[in-house]
Amino acid sequence: MNIQLLHWGLFSFMLGLVLSLPLAAVHYQNSPQWTRIFTNPRKLKSAHLDFFTQAFAAAFAFLIEYATQAAFPPYVAIPLLFGTICNPQLLLIEATPLNRQGLGRALYLSLRAASPLALLFAWGYIAWVALPLSLLLLFAVLVVVGSTLILTYKPIK
Repeated sequence: MNIQLLHWGLFSFMLGLVLSLPLAAVHYQNSPQWTRIFTNPRKLKSAHLDFFTQAFAAAFAFLIEYATQAAFPPYVAIPLLFGTICNPQLLLIEATPLNRQGLGRALYLSLRAASPLALLFAWGYIAWVALPLSLLLLFAVLVVVGSTLILTYKPIK
């Protein structure tokens, strides 16, 4: 089993808890020191919640491993762990002015490209390995229908 999934899940959970402090300072106290750092309170709240969501996802992946009695290979576990921490980091960076220039912008753009793809790959593999064929087919149908709706959508004028 990849006990690292639980370790990184707990780490993500703790980061979500720590973010509750600046979130309270920005939302409830309207503290000028914190509002200068976190210029987008909505993204700060989203980052706070996404760290919790990713903690749940890492624990869920560990439970899938435990139930199937098969550890995920490193080429799946590493992107999953990377995305678990870096995906909420995107929202956290968007909550600050760091994503607008310099090194912060370069970091933001690289994370924005790599993190969602890493999670998509890892969860796609997990779904392929763990889901029964009937649910995989249902999932594929839903993806095709959703993609078709998105591509053919025309707003009503």
